[in-house]
Amino acid sequence: MIARRKIILYCTVAIILFLTSWALSEIWHDFRGEAFSGPAKQLDMPDEWKQQPVRYENWAENADLAVTLDQHLYPALLPLINKYARENNLKIAVNEGTCGISAGLLMRKAVDIAGFCCPPGGTDRYPDLTYHTLGIGSLAILVNPVNPVDDITFKQAQQIFQGKIHRWSELKTAGGRPGPDVPIISAARLHCKTRPGHWRLLLSDEDHFSARLRTVGSIQDVMFEVYNNDYAIAGFETLYMAHYRYLQGVKLKPLRIDGYSPDVQEYLVSGNYRIYHTYNLTAWTGESQKKKPVADLIDYLIRHADVIDASFGIVPSSSLRKAGWIFTGNELTGEPAIKHDGSS
Repeated sequence: MIARRKIILYCTVAIILFLTSWALSEIWHDFRGEAFSGPAKQLDMPDEWKQQPVRYENWAENADLAVTLDQHLYPALLPLINKYARENNLKIAVNEGTCGISAGLLMRKAVDIAGFCCPPGGTDRYPDLTYHTLGIGSLAILVNPVNPVDDITFKQAQQIFQGKIHRWSELKTAGGRPGPDVPIISAARLHCKTRPGHWRLLLSDEDHFSARLRTVGSIQDVMFEVYNNDYAIAGFETLYMAHYRYLQGVKLKPLRIDGYSPDVQEYLVSGNYRIYHTYNLTAWTGESQKKKPVADLIDYLIRHADVIDASFGIVPSSSLRKAGWIFTGNELTGEPAIKHDGSS
């Protein structure tokens, strides 16, 4: 009888300890991922690859410079690149791609400059390759304009995409009333999985997202998930893509996070709006590349980042430096020191 009581006691204590540990992990672990990777560690490539010069592919044949840019940087930077080419009598071939295409062209040493919307991951740091940050831009969590919910906490955003908040009625409208009593349909494009930043700034790993998440393959698919469903929620895209590129004339509603709107740049610069793209350009440092105006073009683009059309929402690196963001050389590698409240 005594032995049985001891077993029951031990089991009860074990259950209490487990539940306490689980509850504390939910409180202390905010699930937010790394914003950046350190530039110190580089890939170890064969000597043959290191000695290989940059060789252009067909699309850049006979060009003075070959540049590939992801789909966010291409429309933002093309006018500036064309202006620089005219002023310096250069033929610059510019390719519109993705971060994956940029990575592939760098691996093949087929471009002078590659543009990314993400910080580099470990597989992006080739020998003699440097990263130069143009700026950052907010990534919005979008809902349909008919949805009366306007503002959620960072923690609530995490719980929605984790599948822990299931219905809009678990959230409050601007008037303080419960939202509609309908299920939340969540969607996202979990791109660039080998790199830090972007969607990882909400949840660090794709395993933290709900099994019911609708994962889509394109930016356009993200937009139409919200456009076609009054009570869908989708992340994590720029307002330029939402308002100008795919849904001209139709504006989806970006949610405020802890009261901070993604379309107010001051909130992003201060570190209060916490989900964003990091826009980087690369340059090779080998001797053969020094003969080309690569560094001059990158410097030109960074210096003129403040004249990029405001619809792209790019905060230039010069503003980030003034606000206390951390740079290693020209590469953004750290966020400003800021204490977030318990909602995070």
